[in-house]
Amino acid sequence: MKPVYMIGGMRTPIGKTDGFLKDLLPEQLASTVLNEVVAKYKISPNNIDQVILGNAVGPGGNIARVSVLEAGWPYNTPAITIDTQCGSGLSAVNFAFSQILSGQGELIIAGGVESTSMAPRRQFNPTDPRFQGENVYYERAPFSTPTVGDPEIGDAAEYLAEHLAISREDMDLLALESHKRASLTEEQGLFNDIITPIESAGKIINSDECIRNRISLKLLERMKPVFRDGGRITAGNTCLKHDGAAAILLASSNAVKKYNLKPQAMITGTASCGCDPNVFPLGPVNSIQKLLHQNHLQVKDVDALEINEAFAVKILACCRQLDFSLSKTNMLGGALAYGHPYGASGAIILLHLLKALQQVDGHRGIAAIGAVGGMGIATLIERC
Repeated sequence: MKPVYMIGGMRTPIGKTDGFLKDLLPEQLASTVLNEVVAKYKISPNNIDQVILGNAVGPGGNIARVSVLEAGWPYNTPAITIDTQCGSGLSAVNFAFSQILSGQGELIIAGGVESTSMAPRRQFNPTDPRFQGENVYYERAPFSTPTVGDPEIGDAAEYLAEHLAISREDMDLLALESHKRASLTEEQGLFNDIITPIESAGKIINSDECIRNRISLKLLERMKPVFRDGGRITAGNTCLKHDGAAAILLASSNAVKKYNLKPQAMITGTASCGCDPNVFPLGPVNSIQKLLHQNHLQVKDVDALEINEAFAVKILACCRQLDFSLSKTNMLGGALAYGHPYGASGAIILLHLLKALQQVDGHRGIAAIGAVGGMGIATLIERC
């Protein structure tokens, strides 16, 4: 198999909905990281064969193409937008990997963008049986069919916690640990070289908005359930909505030589796999198992794992089913602390995975993400 290299990437700071990035359009967020990536690796936009971005709740259309134009790149730069909801950013990277592997490109930027602050109001057509009135809007698209089951995300998380007997205490403890790890990562400046400062409302923003370095277990214990009376899922052990963008430069071996690039890792495998939409938080399990099987590996061969932390119960359930250590999962903190800008999250956790491997001098890592509708996407990398 021809090598496909991960040169590196950039991301914006992550802001909460209606937070410090609320005034920026998604294409402004994305164009910022696109230009930062080509500047960082001294590549001309003319040399980029393709831009592939994930997006979930944007205005529709091809936001990747709009972002390329917003960035001031040449008109002949092609761009594709991918929507696998929360898995969009990692799907974009995996698609870029496939294009380079098949010889359809040598230098591709992949990632994702999301502005939940700018998410448009959506309404069914009046002829649609789901139409409920002129002033009634829906917040999310259908992710599955009613005959199969299309639960609200909180209901799916509550069911999983109950079905697998995962306690509220364990979820709160994981959330606390996520903030502790993220706070230490921020204090040590480990992400300083992958977070691009961004200007919003006249201010320069260079750090994530939602990390809580003073959070305590007592505070988490006082939070009330948000999805079900007497439930276990709270605002403390689940993700809120967020804004942000990320972009990663992928290259063939020929491009590495041609542009004098220094790869940080090699992508050695990708996988996607479906699962029951009613338990979609378990999506990463199937995709990781498939990825390991395809590459003749076992869980013990993986030095670090990044699973998008949409819910604490998701991480606990996935690690239990995979028999993988929590100490090697989201080692620098997860989305419970940083945030989850849907379409960008897959690319963000891949950048965080590379940093985690560097910190522990590990060799092999997997980034994985689950998506509503019962999807799991995974990417295997090996440090160069």
